[in-house]
Amino acid sequence: MRIVRRLAAALALASALPAAALGAGPDRVDLTYRVFLGGLPIVEIDAQTTVDEGGRYRMDNLTRTVGLWESLFKARMLTRVDGRLDAKAEDGARPSLFQVRYDGRVGKRRSVDVYFNANGPSDIFAVPPNAEDGRRPVEPEFLLGATDPATAALLAAESGPEDRICQRSFKIFDGRRRYDVAFENKGTDHIDGGNGDFYEGEATHCLIRYKRIKGFDPQWERSDARNYPNEVHIWFVRFPDLPRAIPVKVQVKTEYGVTVAQLIRRALAKGEPLSDAAALLPPPDMKGMGG
Repeated sequence: MRIVRRLAAALALASALPAAALGAGPDRVDLTYRVFLGGLPIVEIDAQTTVDEGGRYRMDNLTRTVGLWESLFKARMLTRVDGRLDAKAEDGARPSLFQVRYDGRVGKRRSVDVYFNANGPSDIFAVPPNAEDGRRPVEPEFLLGATDPATAALLAAESGPEDRICQRSFKIFDGRRRYDVAFENKGTDHIDGGNGDFYEGEATHCLIRYKRIKGFDPQWERSDARNYPNEVHIWFVRFPDLPRAIPVKVQVKTEYGVTVAQLIRRALAKGEPLSDAAALLPPPDMKGMGG
């Protein structure tokens, strides 16, 4: 379903965060976000990020419908990126493989596999192909220097003082669309925790502006794109047990209204050792995609 895929794409810039280094072997940060539309829960996102002592990283996200939306529009979306932190790389990291799997009651099953080399995306496999959506493939010259959305999130939430958060720009390619994102630090805000279910306190307000470059749905571009600002608002908090700030709240405007994602769970666990070879996700199948 289109809104599930768009919500996941917007929130991918916030929900894939690096893990802590607390001892021998890789540590994994587990985060869960609940997404609300008009005050009603519609989606939950489980994010797992592992970084090992050699700088290899893996980020897995499961986006799933919940509540009334689960009964009407049941959908699942998995994303994964494997890569390595590398100070010599232009952005500071080198992804090797970015994957997306989607299945739901509305819309076609979809999958994306993007392999990267030192210059950016090198091999791209999309099912169904972009031509079936009326999209034109992104020309190779627009892919030079591009990274995936999850790796950009990892790098934007770098360690250090709060005034270093959200001060970077990236070229992003998600397997179908090429866009630019610019992170801007807007200072400190006080977050209201509502009834106590969510974080309450001081948070660093990050504004992400994005610019569509290539590969977007031409029908949506003609009819709807002008109605929605190209912005995502994220509020970061630095917790003492994690090395980098993590998002506690995300807000984005969609064609269905303003959606808000709130952090509802965080945990630190031991992850499985990572190998140099990226692990392929199975084909999209809602029964085997969690939730």
